Amino acid sequence: MYICVECRREMRCSKNGVGADFGNHHVYPGDVFECPECGQKILAASHSIYDAEYKTQDSYIKIRERNNV
Repeated sequence: MYICVECRREMRCSKNGVGADFGNHHVYPGDVFECPECGQKILAASHSIYDAEYKTQDSYIKIRERNNV
């Protein structure tokens, strides 16, 4: 369960099969959760995988490097 800190509401899953792409085929597969009140979104992921062809997820989010935030 994920709770929105601002609204104190339970977030709901809005999309499955989204990968956080850290480059070099380093992907954290997860699901997008969204707050029904304010619309804040998170990607809930737990472990990394090697995704050689970027075909294991429905979509990918390219993660920015820390110094480019």
